[in-house]
Amino acid sequence: MTAKSLAFLIALNAVLLVGLFVLPGGQKTAEAQFGGGTNFTLIAGDVTGRTNQAAIYVIDLQSSRVAPMFFNGSSNEFEIFRGANVAEDAEGVGAGRR
Repeated sequence: MTAKSLAFLIALNAVLLVGLFVLPGGQKTAEAQFGGGTNFTLIAGDVTGRTNQAAIYVIDLQSSRVAPMFFNGSSNEFEIFRGANVAEDAEGVGAGRR
């Protein structure tokens, strides 16, 4: 890297940094098409017992619903499942152990 290109990169970064503070625009929040105020968590990972597939679990934190999706790398398609209510499923877990 030459001194000229290094000086150019430093100047470019300074201009971009100034632009962050000078340009108008208030704080904006991002909202998806699901509606405002809903919180989601996504958990991704490999699937045991299925080759060339990965899973994505979409969890709605307000309604405690989880919807699993599998991505098949061989066919490049998603399999979307109906899902379940985690809170209802967890109610009976420890009931028989008292």
